[in-house]
Amino acid sequence: MPARYLEISAKSIARPAGTVDPWFLGRFGLNLYRGCEHACAYCEGRAERYRVPGDFSTDIQVKTNAPEVLERELRGVREPGFVLLGGGVCDAYQPAEAVHRLARRALELVLARGLSVHVLTKSALVERDLDLLGAINAKGQAILSFSLNGTDERLRAQYEPGASPFAERLRLIRRAKELGLGTGVMAMPLLPGLSDQPAAVADLLRSVREAGADFVCLGGMTVRPGIHKRTYFAAIERHHPELVAGYQRLYAEHRSSGSPDARYSVRLEERCRAALATSGLPGRIPWRLFHGKLPLYAELGVLLEHRGFEQGERGWSGGRLTRAGMAIQLWAHQRLGRTRSHAAYREVESELVWLSRMGTLTESLGIEPALGGTVGEILEQVVATGVARPECSPFLGSEATSPPVSVKGVR
Repeated sequence: MPARYLEISAKSIARPAGTVDPWFLGRFGLNLYRGCEHACAYCEGRAERYRVPGDFSTDIQVKTNAPEVLERELRGVREPGFVLLGGGVCDAYQPAEAVHRLARRALELVLARGLSVHVLTKSALVERDLDLLGAINAKGQAILSFSLNGTDERLRAQYEPGASPFAERLRLIRRAKELGLGTGVMAMPLLPGLSDQPAAVADLLRSVREAGADFVCLGGMTVRPGIHKRTYFAAIERHHPELVAGYQRLYAEHRSSGSPDARYSVRLEERCRAALATSGLPGRIPWRLFHGKLPLYAELGVLLEHRGFEQGERGWSGGRLTRAGMAIQLWAHQRLGRTRSHAAYREVESELVWLSRMGTLTESLGIEPALGGTVGEILEQVVATGVARPECSPFLGSEATSPPVSVKGVR
């Protein structure tokens, strides 16, 4: 069935996040469309919680006023950071983009504001905008990632029929790398029984490494109860009926989050870690691709999660270092909420350094005291290698015996 485009007006485009997530680096996420012609059977955007009306794959809402709204919203951005163009309830480079060009106009605004961008897509249409990504990269940082959960083209045609072939995505990783962009793969979701097997994961990482990607993040699949689960299970029954019983057991608890049996998640994580170790690919976005492009507190929060991942902490938010990073970012978010100044983030950076050097950071922010050494070590490493960045607070030098004058007190 051909797609139907419904033009709508949006009140807001940039979805601000209270924290920068350590996987995608997005400070702001953009959904320029609602619904997606890629028609991925497993897409979580189908879930009722996202309130996408009509048929998810053919009734596509186009936010025609997105450039005007986004321009206004970006004028109010007070911190450096990455705009995440991708994910959510659409792929910004689905076929509708060839007609409406909203993603390209969004990139033009990102370039004008001097922000960084992380583009995540399944579509070769992004090749059209490599010129803009190169220009953004010359001023800040541009990362182009492809969602890629396997190398079996037969599975791609069955479960994401509207997306570009896997080979096209790998080709564009190579081309983007030649242009100097950061490149990566978000290998998620790995489909149970289909693309999560050791040989399939190894083949995927081999292809990603050969394409020259800088990183690959691997993750399992959530299947939320309701239309999301019904759609995906119907696809499994149609293409791989022998797996239906296993899926019913795996997702038997009907968690609202859609998470599978915890024992499977542990096995899959161990399998992915082993495959990453063999491939030599980083399982997170390398520091060099975002160093100096985030406020100090956000950069520190991301690096703490990455350190936790390296040390074997499990899960998205369950590790001690991950929780410490989140606590630092939430503290900074609260501090920023107390002032409208465009230099506020620099004051918060200064206060963070002072708290650390005075030995009161863990107590002030409610972080486990035992983690104080690790937090301080990573913080000083960021400061030592980032003093020259233009957005850096002037306080971030080597001496700190008193709080910066802009700090009204430590609470």
